[in-house]
Amino acid sequence: MSVRLKILGSSTLLSSAEVVNNGCMFLRNMILARILDKGDFGIAATLGLVVSLFELVGKMSFGQQVIQSPSGDEPEFQKATHVSQALAGILSAFLILIFAYPLSRCFGMESHRGALMLLAIIPLCTGFTSLDLYRQVRHLRFAPLVLTDTVPQVLITLAAWPLAKWLGDYRAILCLILAKAAFSLVTSHLVSQRHYQLCWQPRLIQENLRFGSPLLVSGFLMFAIFQGDRMLIASVYPMTALGVYAVASTLAMAPCFAILRISGTASLPIMAHAQNDPEKFRAYYGNYAQALALLGTVFAVTMILGGETIITLLFGLKYRDAAALAAWLTIGQAFRIMRGAPTCAALAKGDTVNTMLANVSRLLGLGLAVPVVLLKMDLCWVAVAGGVGEFLALATSIIRLRWKHGLLLRDCLYPAGLMAALALAAYVAKDALTPSQPATSLALAAGGCAVSLAMFGVVFAGLRRASFSLLSDVMLKLKDVIKNGRVKSADSRA
Repeated sequence: MSVRLKILGSSTLLSSAEVVNNGCMFLRNMILARILDKGDFGIAATLGLVVSLFELVGKMSFGQQVIQSPSGDEPEFQKATHVSQALAGILSAFLILIFAYPLSRCFGMESHRGALMLLAIIPLCTGFTSLDLYRQVRHLRFAPLVLTDTVPQVLITLAAWPLAKWLGDYRAILCLILAKAAFSLVTSHLVSQRHYQLCWQPRLIQENLRFGSPLLVSGFLMFAIFQGDRMLIASVYPMTALGVYAVASTLAMAPCFAILRISGTASLPIMAHAQNDPEKFRAYYGNYAQALALLGTVFAVTMILGGETIITLLFGLKYRDAAALAAWLTIGQAFRIMRGAPTCAALAKGDTVNTMLANVSRLLGLGLAVPVVLLKMDLCWVAVAGGVGEFLALATSIIRLRWKHGLLLRDCLYPAGLMAALALAAYVAKDALTPSQPATSLALAAGGCAVSLAMFGVVFAGLRRASFSLLSDVMLKLKDVIKNGRVKSADSRA
């Protein structure tokens, strides 16, 4: 099977899993929202914030190191990485227990201190998850990883209604998130090929820490970035403004996270295998950058031209004013999608400092948002500040990649430039045409996406050739499947 077909198959599997996972989360939240009070959701959101802050294992991305490292297949490396991951999980649990008391006072949750302490179970489960899932991803076997993500989501969704009816308050949500961590732990061991083992290897553990430490810093920076804008808005603007911003940012960020998760998971093992072949690595990097730029363009153009209709359909007329804000946030997220290419290339080379430096630059966008908020300017300017931060983060990432690994700036800058130009053209077209009917705005968005696809196909010959080659590979595969099916049918009749 060609690499293109492997990428297509992997992306299809990961996309299907993402649909199932997001569908489960949506259904679960809908069930819980109908049974529990708003106050219970507020407590649950606070619990999630605490886990997000102290969860070290996910921030250090030991699984990505197993995928990237040339030693990732070796049993001793896997055992030593299990030790590093377990230590990070134990430390996370300890930090949650230590800070449970001051945090409960800070959030006015003294009566729920026990719930905060129970959250320590989550990093413990994550810390003892089997990393053999990621060793299999090295060989483009994604089913174990998908099962570990999807099975717990389905199980806790099935349990949501009876548990919420039984407990009737925030404890239902607490039990669900604890159960998800436990189910993920068990599933990871059930689908692993190798037995879970630990081995103290100081040299390999130091290698884990060198890889994971910049990602840990980057994780805390991202926490500050994603929570900082909301905290700033909540401190100055009324809660209604925060609600509008939350709706717009959810609509802008959810597709971005899905695209980066799917494309990054599918692309990292392929680029890691080519890390010592400069010509092949650059070809993969260039095609990946162009593909992400195209996805970012389609995303931005859709929200600029059809965002008002989409928001009205999803959230109702009361959030119609969030359309302009969502459009500006989407432009920033398009640059974030684009940053997935240099980030993945750097990770494939074992360079985790790239991500950290890019997020330091991204933090400048939050700094630009401070005077905007203090002056009580339109929230669109907060989104513009975030977009500037995302552009600076992208520039930092590709400059670091050029300096450290010799990859050309134009491999990423040209696709990013075309993406920005098409987004600007969409914004001008919206102001000029001012579509008044929902069907008209959606048709205009579809037309803008078609123009974007055509422009990328014309400008980037490599992306065009790769697309035609993939289509050819798919057609040949279908012919083989049909032919083999006919042969088996004839044999069964005989």
